[in-house]
Amino acid sequence: MTYAARLTREDGRLHWDRTAEQLDRQVRAMTPWPGTFTELAAQTIKIGAVVPEHVTTSAAPGTVIDDRLLVACGDGTTLRITRLQRPGRGMMEADAFLRGQDMPVGTRFDPSRA
Repeated sequence: MTYAARLTREDGRLHWDRTAEQLDRQVRAMTPWPGTFTELAAQTIKIGAVVPEHVTTSAAPGTVIDDRLLVACGDGTTLRITRLQRPGRGMMEADAFLRGQDMPVGTRFDPSRA
């Protein structure tokens, strides 16, 4: 019999150098526990749902490339974040998050880890 390793919180960290499809699978697999997360300006942002998009980019992985949370991933793929959560808040849709958080094009998630 083969057993899988026990999941830890660190298994939920998104590594933006992976492809959009890999990150999409990770978000779906790790929801609800341990959940997935990334860093933004020294804050942990939980990611609740994403959608891979068929847009190619040369931007660095983890870079926001439009005003609706389209993020560059590995191999030039892109991922749209549709649900996320700031510390101390509930999970919310991306448009609600963007009304309270300035995210200009070029903002990077996990800049120290990319």
